[in-house]
Amino acid sequence: MIILKKLRWSNCFSYGENNEVDLSSSKITQILGTNGVGKSSIPLILEEVLFNKNSKGIKKADIANRDIGKGYEIFVEFSSGEDIYTVSVKRKASLKAVFTKNGEDISSHTATDTYKNIQAVLGYDFKTFTQVVYQNTNNSLNFLTATDANRKKFLIDLLGLEKYVELFEVFKDASRQIDKEYAGLEAKVSVAQKWLENNKLSDTKPKVMKNLPKINEDTVKELASLQLELENISVTNRKILQNNTKKDLLRSIDINKINAMEAPEELISYDDLQSKLGEIKGFADHAKKEIKRIESTPDVCGSCGQDIPKEKFSEQMEHHRSSLETLKTEFDIVKSSIEDIKEANSNLRKKNKAKREWSELYNSIDTSMPSEVLDEDTLSKMVYMLKDKIQEDRNTLEAVERENTEIAAHNARIEVILEQTANFESDLKDSKDKYDSCGERRSNIEILKKAFSTTGLIAYKIENLVKELEELTSVYLSELSDGRFTLNFAVNNDKLNVEVTDNGNVIDILALSSGELARVNTATLLAIRKLMNSLSSSKINVLFLDEVMNVLDESGREKLIEVLLEEELNTYLVSHLWSHPLLEKIEVQKHNNISRLVNG
Repeated sequence: MIILKKLRWSNCFSYGENNEVDLSSSKITQILGTNGVGKSSIPLILEEVLFNKNSKGIKKADIANRDIGKGYEIFVEFSSGEDIYTVSVKRKASLKAVFTKNGEDISSHTATDTYKNIQAVLGYDFKTFTQVVYQNTNNSLNFLTATDANRKKFLIDLLGLEKYVELFEVFKDASRQIDKEYAGLEAKVSVAQKWLENNKLSDTKPKVMKNLPKINEDTVKELASLQLELENISVTNRKILQNNTKKDLLRSIDINKINAMEAPEELISYDDLQSKLGEIKGFADHAKKEIKRIESTPDVCGSCGQDIPKEKFSEQMEHHRSSLETLKTEFDIVKSSIEDIKEANSNLRKKNKAKREWSELYNSIDTSMPSEVLDEDTLSKMVYMLKDKIQEDRNTLEAVERENTEIAAHNARIEVILEQTANFESDLKDSKDKYDSCGERRSNIEILKKAFSTTGLIAYKIENLVKELEELTSVYLSELSDGRFTLNFAVNNDKLNVEVTDNGNVIDILALSSGELARVNTATLLAIRKLMNSLSSSKINVLFLDEVMNVLDESGREKLIEVLLEEELNTYLVSHLWSHPLLEKIEVQKHNNISRLVNG
């Protein structure tokens, strides 16, 4: 059980320094004071030190007493079993929280983690703590006036059933995951089955490819040759005519006659005769000069200039004239020989030229060329005929190629489908096994999800616990209302309905007066506390009832005091109008805007 012992604070809200309350010293303690002195701030200070927040949502900057301006400090001591814990909070510019266990500092590095550790030790979350520790008439027990669904959620948190909710979330998430996996496997199975159904083969035997026919290359070459001939027919025919002309010309030349022409075997040189002819001409010219000189100077020697006899003159004259005649005869003979040689050489040249011209003409004749000119119509017909033959062969080839393409596609499809069929059958078996296994896991998880949902084990537990809560509440309510009111709870799926009866008549809880609602709230609160004490270690000794007494009549107040004295609680009754003479009192007084506690 959690026993809250001492609560000390300085400069919180309207308080000054060094305020202390012993939370475990008396069963019932009254906190008295006029409005605005700070009575209701004490439970808020307790909330702040234990949870770092308060049920009224007051900001940290507004907690510190502005008139003092020193920040604030809060200290609380509590026990859990044999262990003593303390929480110290100091706040100025920043917050510092220190958490100790049996004098040892067990604070975390951050205030957030420190408060998580405090909450774990207390066993309460903030919401539950405020519901069972602090109640006032303005903010009555939300458990009763909340929606049915939220009321059930409150009980889940209060009774420690949140682990079931956590497990539900785990199984809910697992359910989503396995639903996704199940849908994926279902899709795989469906795809495989559909593919196998749509791709059944009636015939799995491959077809034989046909041999491709060949186009005759000789025909192709012949066509190319004929097309070339047809394209060049004018040039070809002109060449044929020229070739025929050369043949005719060749036939008109008698090569035998040319070969029979008289001519030396080779050209004869007459250079020596030409030199000799020049020499003879030189001698003849000399003789002529001498005759002319003698005739001009018959008495003088041409060599020495001396007079010569007449007889000598005649002798010289005769000598030169005789030499001149001889030279002339010799000149004519040599010249005739030269002319004969020139004629022979000329004949040889003519013969050689005729033979060369004949040979050139003979060699220029194309013996392979036909003598008849080509007929364009005949060639065209032959070209068309060959084209038709080749096209026919090509059509046959293309037809066989198309057929082979179809055969290849057929064979490939068979091969692919057979391979894919094996793969799909394997995948189908694997997916089906996984699908069946996943289906079993999915069913199990669905069962677990439903079991841990708010309509499953939680509803079952709450339904059983609610009966006990209903009985406890009825006991308290009977004492507080002299048996007038009863409270019934009914679990309906994920909701918890509340039914209030007044002397046997069912009424709406919101129709109760504030005093009546205070009795019902207090009875339910005490019942919840007792139920929690019987279920777990989540027990706490302190209860603040703020202004509850004000809405009760005198009889109701006395009955509430009697009930509270029987409880294992340290209850604090906050009031500004009513005071019980036999109860412990703490009076809150305020002077110069500073509140302080005065024990009565």
